[in-house]
Amino acid sequence: MADLLTVRRATSADTDLVLQMIREMATAERKAESVSISPAALERYVFGAKAIAEVFLGFWDGEPVAYLMLQHRFSSYSGTPVIYVEDVFVRARSRGQGLGKLMMAFAAGYARQHHYGALHWSVLDWNSPAIQFYQRLGATRESGRLYYDLTGEALERLALGAPPLTN
Repeated sequence: MADLLTVRRATSADTDLVLQMIREMATAERKAESVSISPAALERYVFGAKAIAEVFLGFWDGEPVAYLMLQHRFSSYSGTPVIYVEDVFVRARSRGQGLGKLMMAFAAGYARQHHYGALHWSVLDWNSPAIQFYQRLGATRESGRLYYDLTGEALERLALGAPPLTN
């Protein structure tokens, strides 16, 4: 059945659908309370003139079943651009059909087509099904590195001590 999957780039006309899928993914990841994205943010940062991410939608028999958010980054070690997979999500009713693998294969193909050297992503440490899925893809877990987030008041406090940018 997975051979019926088609993928297309999302447009601003898909804003409501993308936001709905983001909320579904956050609920599945037990992070629903963390979602604060607005249509305006999606329009500016994904669909705007200076977009910093791209979204692709997966359709199975014409129904929207998956989404993929990609960010462009640069590896200072390898000197090559890399793609960061911010989100890969398959709706609950469509899981178990190989669609997640096809969405990741799409990301890999996109990376190769645009001469990117790697795909990077993270996974919640309790999400055993996702971890096993990524291992089946042949991905290796980077060891020796911990990932951090700096948000809210902590971000504001640190920014107060920033030196000015000079020319």
